[in-house]
Amino acid sequence: MNPSEHTLLKIKEPARTSISFEELKYMAYTGQHELVASMLREMSPLERERSSDKEVLHQAIWGSIERIRKLRSVQNHNAINLEIDFIKIVIDQFLDFCKKNRNYPRELFQSAIYVAEELINVGELDEALSYLELIFKLGVQKFPQLRVEAVNKIALVFSKRGNLEQSIERLERIAKHPYFILDKNQVPQIFFSLSQYSIQKGDTENYKFLLFLGLNYFYKDENIRRKFFIQIHSTFKKSWRLITSRNVLLINKLIFLLHWFYFKIPNFRRIKIGLINKIAFKALLGFVYIFNYYLPTENLRLYQKSNTQLFPRLLGDNTVQKKNQSENSNKKSKNILITRAMGGVGDLLMMTPGIREMKKNYPRREIHLAIPKRYFSIFSNNTDVKLVDIEDDSFSHLDYSKWYNFTDCPAARLESRKAPKVKKNRTELFAIGLGLKGLRLLRMDHKPVYSLSYDEKEFANDFWDKMKLNDKKVIGIQLHTDESYRDYPLMENLVEKISRDYVVLLFDNSRIDGFNFENAIKIDSFAIREAFALASKCNLIIAPDSAFIHFAAAFDLPSIGIFGPIDGKVRTQHYPNCTYIDVREQLGCLPCWRNEDIPCKLTGMRHSACMESISVQKIINEIEVKLNRVNNERN
Repeated sequence: MNPSEHTLLKIKEPARTSISFEELKYMAYTGQHELVASMLREMSPLERERSSDKEVLHQAIWGSIERIRKLRSVQNHNAINLEIDFIKIVIDQFLDFCKKNRNYPRELFQSAIYVAEELINVGELDEALSYLELIFKLGVQKFPQLRVEAVNKIALVFSKRGNLEQSIERLERIAKHPYFILDKNQVPQIFFSLSQYSIQKGDTENYKFLLFLGLNYFYKDENIRRKFFIQIHSTFKKSWRLITSRNVLLINKLIFLLHWFYFKIPNFRRIKIGLINKIAFKALLGFVYIFNYYLPTENLRLYQKSNTQLFPRLLGDNTVQKKNQSENSNKKSKNILITRAMGGVGDLLMMTPGIREMKKNYPRREIHLAIPKRYFSIFSNNTDVKLVDIEDDSFSHLDYSKWYNFTDCPAARLESRKAPKVKKNRTELFAIGLGLKGLRLLRMDHKPVYSLSYDEKEFANDFWDKMKLNDKKVIGIQLHTDESYRDYPLMENLVEKISRDYVVLLFDNSRIDGFNFENAIKIDSFAIREAFALASKCNLIIAPDSAFIHFAAAFDLPSIGIFGPIDGKVRTQHYPNCTYIDVREQLGCLPCWRNEDIPCKLTGMRHSACMESISVQKIINEIEVKLNRVNNERN
């Protein structure tokens, strides 16, 4: 046995056996990616087709990529090529599955980026680029973090081809539109990539400028800071050359020195007094924060003097804008801009009360709401805002007197900082993010703003007539949220029991499989405004923590919210006709305020134990209470 064969034994695949689709899904949802990949690899094309599931396919691709990385360490190129062929088969299956279901989840886009990265590594640049360009057509833009990752990969492909102009063009578009960026740690990565492309073009001035900008910018990733510091140090070779250089701005010298002192501190973590390093790093970040938010840096002023609008105030903080507002006050419009590069529908509805109150405060100013075009319909008939396509390059956030960047979601930031002791709901947090406070915040009507047109009301009436629903009790149920950790796993069982006594309208944004009960009507092929029009005629709305809860509040419809990790008491505190259900009496970990990327502490899985613990009967009992109360109020 030669050495490479001996090494390969260490990375051999797990033993295979026959497995059911439910078992395969369980493995996928518990993160056993290499085992999932192994099982899927041994299936026939027909068996693999029958095993289509977003989590199964996502985990299979990740498991295969993990195997590729192990194979690369032993330089087994034949096995790597076989794995590359496998992940291309799986990603193509994933794409077909999503097209068939008219739904393109986060897992698809993340998988496509993984695959593209491996294709780049083996030199298959054309195929990598085709996958990356395709996911932009399918809507990766609705996930800002993945969008930036995909743009970085596209820029890398062009740079490998020697087309640096295309690389810079792709990255500059992101940099010129800071409201595309959700994670501020991605900003310095863009700076660093652009600096490398600049030096490859021979533009040393822009190269140095970008490196200093990356070091000056406020973010908390120590490794990225070290990366910029080392690159700057290598560029000048000696620290004293940088300090004595007349071509380096004083602010850049000071920031460099602060980093130099920090990286000279010994690693006290090795002797278990890492608190010293933590305090030093926080002190460093404190200085950087002050330079960014309170002192107008020379870097930004220099860039503002140029005609290029590259990197202007990427901070997205309205307070920073006020510091320099007088400089270009004659050029600025008095209008107000709110930007949000993603949904969801529930968040957009929760933004509307704050926007309405802001409009009362500034009746003569236009409030421009820049969002993806697919969400425009949510604001039809809403006179508080003028809609702008966030992908439109014809507007700039610099042209407005006030700019509120809700891509960097103020509600999510506060919730993550305060969790699990969150006391304010998102309606209030969005309003605070718009600058509302004091009496203006207290007098705000928290009801989401949404209205139906005459045609939409007639559409709903015609549907009721066609389906002969006028003399029946109808319950509308939203089946799924955008994130599986908020889904109710027993939903099909719940619908089956409710449909014995009531007509049930089932709402989902993709094809509904299963739920084939006599009184259940699937609403999965309607536009969202049509779906909302139908929901407005229901006697009761039932939904997990998602859009239909907030829509029901806009129309004062009786509703039941099924909650788990997110606190239903906080989410619905301003919705008097909504009753929230959870199991906080049985599970003391509620609410934990986790998100899709953090596994449940009880199961270690993506789905939430607290959601599965809510009994169907508990919801059935609450339905009877709600409907009886409505009848009594009418009588």
